[in-house]
Amino acid sequence: MVSNGLKDIARIFEGNVFRIPDYQRGYSWTKKQLDDFWEDLENLSDNRNHYTGVLILEKVKTYSKWENDLWLIDKKGYSPYYVVDGQQRLITIIILIQTILEKLKNNEQLNYNSKEEIAEKYISQSKGRGISKTFIFGYEKDNPSYEFLKTKIFGVKSNSSQDIETLYTANLEFAKKFFRESIENFSIPKMEKLFKKITRLLKFNVYEIEEDLDVFIAFETMNNRGKKLSHLELMKNRIIYLSTLLENEPCDKDALRRNVNDAWKTIYEYLGKNKKNPLDDDTYLKNHWIMYFKYSRKTANDYTNFLLEEKFTAKNLLKGGLSADDIQEYITSIQDSVKIWYFIHNPNSSNYDSEIKKWLVKLNNIGFSAFKPLVMAILHKVDKVSSNEIVEILKIMEKYIFLIFKISRRQSNTGDSEFYRFAKLFYYDDLSIDDIKQQITVWIFGNDGWGGYFDKNKFFDYIEDMFEMRGKKGFYSWNGLKYVLYEYDYSLQEHSKEEHKKIDWKEFNKEKKKKNYITIEHIYPKKGQDCWNKYFGEYSEDEKFKLCNSLGNLLPLSQRKNSSLQNDCFDKKKHQDNGKIGYFNGSYSENEVAQKENWTPKEILERGLEIIKFMEERWDIELGDDKEKKELLNIDFLEE
Repeated sequence: MVSNGLKDIARIFEGNVFRIPDYQRGYSWTKKQLDDFWEDLENLSDNRNHYTGVLILEKVKTYSKWENDLWLIDKKGYSPYYVVDGQQRLITIIILIQTILEKLKNNEQLNYNSKEEIAEKYISQSKGRGISKTFIFGYEKDNPSYEFLKTKIFGVKSNSSQDIETLYTANLEFAKKFFRESIENFSIPKMEKLFKKITRLLKFNVYEIEEDLDVFIAFETMNNRGKKLSHLELMKNRIIYLSTLLENEPCDKDALRRNVNDAWKTIYEYLGKNKKNPLDDDTYLKNHWIMYFKYSRKTANDYTNFLLEEKFTAKNLLKGGLSADDIQEYITSIQDSVKIWYFIHNPNSSNYDSEIKKWLVKLNNIGFSAFKPLVMAILHKVDKVSSNEIVEILKIMEKYIFLIFKISRRQSNTGDSEFYRFAKLFYYDDLSIDDIKQQITVWIFGNDGWGGYFDKNKFFDYIEDMFEMRGKKGFYSWNGLKYVLYEYDYSLQEHSKEEHKKIDWKEFNKEKKKKNYITIEHIYPKKGQDCWNKYFGEYSEDEKFKLCNSLGNLLPLSQRKNSSLQNDCFDKKKHQDNGKIGYFNGSYSENEVAQKENWTPKEILERGLEIIKFMEERWDIELGDDKEKKELLNIDFLEE
């Protein structure tokens, strides 16, 4: 039994078995928390205690479902505990101990403790001939983190491994890798010091909870130390707590609790499915709330206030404002929706029609603005609505985002309340695809005397400012430039009938400080060699600046190639002497430019007009006659 008070890990693990209960979140520590923990260990002297935090435990009274652990509890007298608070530090310490054990050879000891003795105290014990193993610390049964902890962290083979990976299992894997690298060059004496620190010098203030229901409240209020709980994690705990207050039959309450666990298992599986780009907990929770419940924009935290302080509360449940059916419908929806949410962000992993994937990719590239809840609602009906209808609505969304925000320069929240309202209406079959298309089109172009939000004059004024304002560089400073050049290159690819993309949007949209990004080059350079004077020498410095930063003179190019070409003459930019670097073997846009014999103001004008023509056709707009377009390009000083 663990008595209350200040205790080290060696005493805490003396004769006890620990499990993370189902209402708890998984392992949430990332590099920042691990760095802080490791720094504390490194700075801790060999003979000084370090207060690590609170460890809140709940004595398990009914453990009949712990089949694999019963022999250790009933026969060897171990005490079973749930870890209510402190699991993040506890798991971290256990992972570190396991990493140390893996570095030890079988005949090596730490502080006169054999490798086998350490493993039996902190990791696992075997019954009989060793076929059945009981883990001293772990999650409750059926939690994918438990299987991952046993197989990938402790290295034990499991016939029941589900191969489910989540955000939490990714964190477990990272922690193991972090500690493996941290102790890679440790000698035995150095590992002995480390082992003493983590088992004897780290002190927890241990507290045992006595009342069953208090545990849920403790989890919400006390677990905000360290890495704060996400609202999605709080929602799981809250719903499980509410299930204990229902007046339903015990079997129904148990079934609801299982359904909650299954739902959140699925949620975290899909949020973490793309390891390179995991999806945020609370962003998903908020977008689902917008689709499922009535959206409001009174405060930034409206969705959390509604979910945790109005809807899913004990008061609302006991007053009859919330039933078991309401809870079940909500968890079913949030479980089903997370798969759609994942495919929205990873279209090519879906089984959607190829055109749906194509336009979801475009929306990912330009940014969904306020349309994500509506897209999620629409994809819920993918079996009821034709692919053509879905493609058309995705197209109109992309058009709205480009024309309203990139061209007309409207505020970023323009229309968001209306589109959020559409999401709920469509989800509950109170609005049709045609209604949505018509209303978004009205928002763009207007109707019945209302002009809509598209305004080309705002774009003309904005680009003019980009040329006139100090520190700005004309079209080069336009935040819609990358998307236009990327889409223009894609159109050239389609016309060429080639299937291979030559520009990767993720590389194109990377920050400049990152490696292997694609940048935008000035074909006629800002500081060119003398060879450029033949065509540009007659112009003033202001006119050269405008020619340099006009739309037709800007070309997507890999950073490495741009650094190589820099201020070279046009002939060398097209085809370098080494035959390896040049426009001729680059993107479709580079290939197009490489066909030109010379690069003069005339070519800059012609290419600028061609890209504007593409914009007009691509987004179904008119930007004026040739005179107006030359003004937009800011090179109307050129003679005909």
